[in-house]
Amino acid sequence: MDRVFSFPRPRPRGLLGRRFEMDEQLVLLGGIAASIGLLAALPGIVLKLIGCLGTGGVCAWATLIPYKGRTFLKWFEIRRSYRRLLRDGRLLYESTAPLAGRRGDGTPVPVAQPVGIPPSMEWIRAKTAYGDIAVLLQPSEAMFVACIEVEGSKNFGGLDTADKEALVAAYEYLLKETAESGGRICYLQWLARLLPTDPNAHAHDAAARREAAAPSWLNDSYEHLVDMVAVYAEDRRLFLALGIPYTPELAAEALQYRTLHDGYGEVLGKEIEQFIRSLSAAQLRWVRNLDEAALASFIHHSYAPDHWLSDTRGMDRASCWPAEMDAREPTRMAARSWEGADPWYTSTAWIKQFPVLPVGINFLAPLLLYVSDVIMTVGITMRLLPTDRALEDAMADVTNEAGQADSTPGKTTDPREERELGASASTMHDLANGAVGVRLTGWVTVTAPDPNLLIQHRNTVRSAAVKSQLALEWCDSEQHRAFANTLPLVTGLLKD
Repeated sequence: MDRVFSFPRPRPRGLLGRRFEMDEQLVLLGGIAASIGLLAALPGIVLKLIGCLGTGGVCAWATLIPYKGRTFLKWFEIRRSYRRLLRDGRLLYESTAPLAGRRGDGTPVPVAQPVGIPPSMEWIRAKTAYGDIAVLLQPSEAMFVACIEVEGSKNFGGLDTADKEALVAAYEYLLKETAESGGRICYLQWLARLLPTDPNAHAHDAAARREAAAPSWLNDSYEHLVDMVAVYAEDRRLFLALGIPYTPELAAEALQYRTLHDGYGEVLGKEIEQFIRSLSAAQLRWVRNLDEAALASFIHHSYAPDHWLSDTRGMDRASCWPAEMDAREPTRMAARSWEGADPWYTSTAWIKQFPVLPVGINFLAPLLLYVSDVIMTVGITMRLLPTDRALEDAMADVTNEAGQADSTPGKTTDPREERELGASASTMHDLANGAVGVRLTGWVTVTAPDPNLLIQHRNTVRSAAVKSQLALEWCDSEQHRAFANTLPLVTGLLKD
């Protein structure tokens, strides 16, 4: 029997239960309190009714009624922040990298970062047996982040069910070992980068370089060689970002070295090296560490794909950001690289809900494999939880689902409530049987050289997401912040 996966529905976590978020509960409770106060303060029955129903109705509308895809309460903070950034001019960015100098030790001086990026990031070089790797310290997130490039099974879709099960079990083992081994890596972020390429680029280059005076047999031989070369129409790259939370114990261990900077590099390098050694157990092949130049090139390429991902010439912590960025348009973001004169347009969507029905192993194939001619990044950020804590949360979810179900005698039970209760119970039993506890969120970024083409690509990605049973929500008025969740920064997941 093929394995299936069940995703429980996302549950808001508030003070008084998990049906509403904290701010929604405060507005509803405030509306109830104001209605009661008006009932006591206003004279006359008519004024009492108008005041009570008006106050309660406005609070209920702001909290419960969808308005352009979201409730008014959710739009309020998004639009307030967007208008504030628009007034301050921070949505229009121009890099100062050409004017930045270097420190006494030769490292470039960090430049101001675009809006949406965690502020005051520090770059640290860590040493591993696999080469140097760049580590980003994000003070606002209390997180160290490093990134490696990996390669999975290229013919996963062609394997039989038993082999697929073995690969999934191997990956589960990696997650469980990382969560339960007592190591410092608590967050993982998968970044799948899809880049369409010109399948005839090699032939065009050969034709442009052809020497007219060359013998005909040599030209014929090379044309035959070009025909024999296998060319891929897409370049698919897979990256894995590792998140290590800052702790006083980690800082104390780093203080044992000559400087705190060197100590962080040594301590974090050992953690990353140990994780890389464990990749083989999950049937993943390590490709390379992203050092400062490679990580800077990846970040710069994400903003503007005309800078090739593997081109590390002149890339460092100062030049990693785009030359210019404009996030004033609510539905998209424009950025220009150092090499190009024309901007690239980017739009990011949040995976609002994963499949509500059981799905097979290949349920993401329509999005990850069948989308063509679209520049796209799919990011999945996961927080690994110890089994005890994950099981405790799962038991609370089952209790909450059972409590919310309407079991009034004589009333037909809502099948959706039965499904959600079954999914929660299945998660609880899986954890009890040894499954690893994971909290996850997903983001999809689409990039195009033209605004009209960007709209077409958004529709293509949305259609593919529907086939994968994913619900997307485009992050209008906060594209600058949402885009950062598909950079190797391990963001996008609420910390608690």
